[in-house]
Amino acid sequence: MLRLVYKTEIYETLSRNDAVSLASKAVDKKYDVIIAAGGDGTLHQVINGVLKGRENYTDLPVIAVFPLGTGNDFARSIDIKSDPRQLMLLLKKFEPQLLDVGEVDYISDSGEKDHRYFINVADIGMGPEVVKRVLKSDRTFGSAIAYYISILITFFTYRPVVVTARNSTWNWQGKLRTFAVGNGQYYGHGLCVAPDAKTNDGIFDAFICGDVSVLDFIRHSIPMKSGKHIQHPEVFYKQADAIDFESEKTCLIEADGELLGKLPARVKVSSTKLKVLVP
Repeated sequence: MLRLVYKTEIYETLSRNDAVSLASKAVDKKYDVIIAAGGDGTLHQVINGVLKGRENYTDLPVIAVFPLGTGNDFARSIDIKSDPRQLMLLLKKFEPQLLDVGEVDYISDSGEKDHRYFINVADIGMGPEVVKRVLKSDRTFGSAIAYYISILITFFTYRPVVVTARNSTWNWQGKLRTFAVGNGQYYGHGLCVAPDAKTNDGIFDAFICGDVSVLDFIRHSIPMKSGKHIQHPEVFYKQADAIDFESEKTCLIEADGELLGKLPARVKVSSTKLKVLVP
């Protein structure tokens, strides 16, 4: 359908980080639009391919999202469907909006300082442990089954670690089950961790789930799916444009479903924004 209306080139990712290099080459070739057809991880790679080394560029391509992944949480946050008709309408209207982007400074597996952009949610605690398990699984029955199995195993094996989070106006310290920093509202296949988050307001919404029992976490996951705030003495909602994280023991960090590395880390709103087609 696209090729009937627009000059289009399609590239398929064949390995884990292909989308980074493909998106970077698309910028060099001066494409007007890059359509990220995949899940949150694909979109994560695309924005890193577009932005890395080009932070001060003013003529970057517009990003369009066509959700084909397992979770599609960022697409859910901006009300994008897996509908070719919606994509064609967005391209026809062509009214891109400037959306916020996040940055993460963290420690890589090799012990070096590293940096990554993200557009949806950065998360420490159980989330990256789930991603780690998925990456190690053989995915014989598909990515969705591997993901849900990894969630179940992590639920019952993860032991909360003590984490310190610092912001210019607030501090938090305690045993942590998950700490999600949201530009978008959803992560983890539809869990609404940031009901009030807006992708263009210049601030992140943080969801802190402290020393919550497995049973309580599972019980509260149901109302989270419907976008409700959780009422629990160990659950907190904060806002911040930057948060510094430290932990007593090893604590992993992921962003947009991509495993990054470990703490200490700094998560902040980037001064760079992306032009994105949204309804």
